[in-house]
Amino acid sequence: MTKVRRRQHNSRGVIKRLLLGLLAAALLATPALGQPETARRVVDTMNGALLEVMQAADELGYAGRYARLEPVLRASFDFRFMTRIAVGGGWSELTEEQQSHLVDLFAQMSIANFAARFDGYGGERFEIVAEGPGPRDALVIESRIVRPADAPVGLDYVLREFDHGWRIIDVLLDAKFSELARQRAEFAAVLRGGGYQDLVRTLEQKIEELAG
Repeated sequence: MTKVRRRQHNSRGVIKRLLLGLLAAALLATPALGQPETARRVVDTMNGALLEVMQAADELGYAGRYARLEPVLRASFDFRFMTRIAVGGGWSELTEEQQSHLVDLFAQMSIANFAARFDGYGGERFEIVAEGPGPRDALVIESRIVRPADAPVGLDYVLREFDHGWRIIDVLLDAKFSELARQRAEFAAVLRGGGYQDLVRTLEQKIEELAG
């Protein structure tokens, strides 16, 4: 009996050491929340989804590309933050229902824009070339689309850390043209001309045009 108990004790010790080793390995392999690697994974996932829809663009069609990209983009972008910035000072004057409606339309328009633009494949690949601090605690991850027969196209992402993790809040085309700044300028012009209802109609029209 003594030998049996000793073997049982030794077995439990081995199992305990194995479990502790596995736990330590898991902690080392998992980046802490808030580290640049977490933001980088958001961009890697985003670029991977774009490459997949490009490679299957003809088979998927616009609707298929939209459906494939929608869950990835909704998980990668903070569309509410982006909509608030794009609307500007008039945001606080809107009701919660109006705000939610604009966020939904803004998200639809953004997804439609990606689905319409990434509509073919010619051997392109994505690569991340650098990352560094951005304004107001943001992080800029510089990536580019490498094309076999043409110069690379810069596609930089600006990310901020929210309670729910790192999220993209802006895209810089060719490393200099801010999509969010462009949208803010367009929204401001529409809001000055006709207010909330005109902005809703403008977003709905853009979504229809991109789908067409």
